[in-house]
Amino acid sequence: MDAQIDRLLALHADKAYAVALRMTGNPADAGDVVQDAFLRAMRYFKSYDPTLPFEAWLNAILRNVYLSALRREYSRRSVSLSKRVDEDSAALEDALADAEPGPERWAEARDASERVQAALSRLSPSSRLAVALVDLEGSPREEAAAALGCSLSALDVRLHRGRQKLKEFLS
Repeated sequence: MDAQIDRLLALHADKAYAVALRMTGNPADAGDVVQDAFLRAMRYFKSYDPTLPFEAWLNAILRNVYLSALRREYSRRSVSLSKRVDEDSAALEDALADAEPGPERWAEARDASERVQAALSRLSPSSRLAVALVDLEGSPREEAAAALGCSLSALDVRLHRGRQKLKEFLS
């Protein structure tokens, strides 16, 4: 069983980090969320139903760890949702992977990534998680709904509200 969970976690590590980075907006916090989520996944692996997608189960754990961290921060009255993603962001990596990115393209990609992350950080946690899972990470709606612990219609509402707010914040 230990080998099975290790294999599954290794297989999903990159995507879990990307989801956590979109949720937290900060590489250090994303690493903490992933680490805590992986520890919980290892501890509770015996409760995982192998007939269901592992990624949805892991995303639900990521969500719970992230929301717990938010609650702890809020209870300390020091929560800051205006953090920015640094140069490790996916958009910047995509721009740098281009054959001839050039300094202008690099700067544009960084600026766009920072603007998107700043807009994401202004969303409510439930909308941010929905948009991050479906729109940014490409998770199927059914898996995202399962990971968020809501119905498909509730997910659609969160997505609609989140997308509308993002358009407003980015315009």
